[in-house]
Amino acid sequence: MSDLVAQFKNFMANFEKGQLIGVDIGLSSVKVALLSKGKRNSYKLENYASIPLSEAAIIEDEIQKPEEIIEALAQALDAAKIKPRICNLGMNGPNTMTKRLQVPDGSRDEVEDNILCESEQYIPFGADESEVDFAILGKLEEDDVVDVVVAAAKVSVIETYIEYLKEAGLIVKKVDLNVFAINNLFELIVDKDLENISDLGSIIIDFGAQTTTVLVYKDGGPILSKEIPVGGVLVTEEIQRQMGVSYEEAEDLKTSGDENGNLPEEIVAIIQSQIQNQMSELRKVLNFFIAAGSSEQVGFCYVTGGSSRLPGLMNALQEIIGIEPKLLNPFDVIDYDKKVFDTESVQSIAATGAVAMGLGLRTAQ
Repeated sequence: MSDLVAQFKNFMANFEKGQLIGVDIGLSSVKVALLSKGKRNSYKLENYASIPLSEAAIIEDEIQKPEEIIEALAQALDAAKIKPRICNLGMNGPNTMTKRLQVPDGSRDEVEDNILCESEQYIPFGADESEVDFAILGKLEEDDVVDVVVAAAKVSVIETYIEYLKEAGLIVKKVDLNVFAINNLFELIVDKDLENISDLGSIIIDFGAQTTTVLVYKDGGPILSKEIPVGGVLVTEEIQRQMGVSYEEAEDLKTSGDENGNLPEEIVAIIQSQIQNQMSELRKVLNFFIAAGSSEQVGFCYVTGGSSRLPGLMNALQEIIGIEPKLLNPFDVIDYDKKVFDTESVQSIAATGAVAMGLGLRTAQ
């Protein structure tokens, strides 16, 4: 049997089971999640793994060490004992773009032409070099326009990522943006309250290693997506500088407390100082949202990402937003085997695995 035929049979078998891998290649780690769909629209995390990357493996979303990425992907698949090889790949950063637009209504072809024409001006890396996709959110009958969300990614970067995944033994079924993976998970979690949440507006914040992504959701879809160049790495580097230790030691000081989980006071002070810098940048995004006339305030706030667990972050966030932030917890709607995942790993995955699981849901649904 040829490799191509074997891969196709593997694809069909897993597609029929409603299984797919979500692959999140972040700046600090590679994460893979295998999800399945059960009865009555239930979902289950079958396997999950996260493999750390070195500091210089990816710089500004450009892969600098492809061999390390390929090896990390292979290690993650092996560690999680994941046999399916069909995946959805997530992307973000300067090689991607999202924009909410309103374009004139018409036939499907006319609407598509209007969307592609209107979106060209917003693609910073050139429409000719991009893969563009869109989702129609609805029609505004009184204005005879269509409300859409447009996404674009640089073709050369997509092709590079797909090739690296292929070398690790993965076949990419769909390339999606990380913000839409988070949005997908968000809509599933708040399903029963979505209409109310959509009317009032929500801010969803992914606190990553090197960047923080802010997604504002209102009127049935995302209206604003902004990536801020601050994250957990800056906290680690500041601990490294002030304490005179290696980067690895600083990361350990940031995340490892005593037997009760408490960090030394001097480390907490450094972390909270850096958090204030993050909050300053977040305030600018929120002010932009309000200045645009979208709302005087957001009604809800959800957070995710590995850096969301930094001590003092949730309190600082509540101070600038004025509402209590909640963890965007995938396990509110996704089941898991307690024999496979213990409490500590579930808490870690809940904070760091939202993108990978959101990508997996794209086909599991």
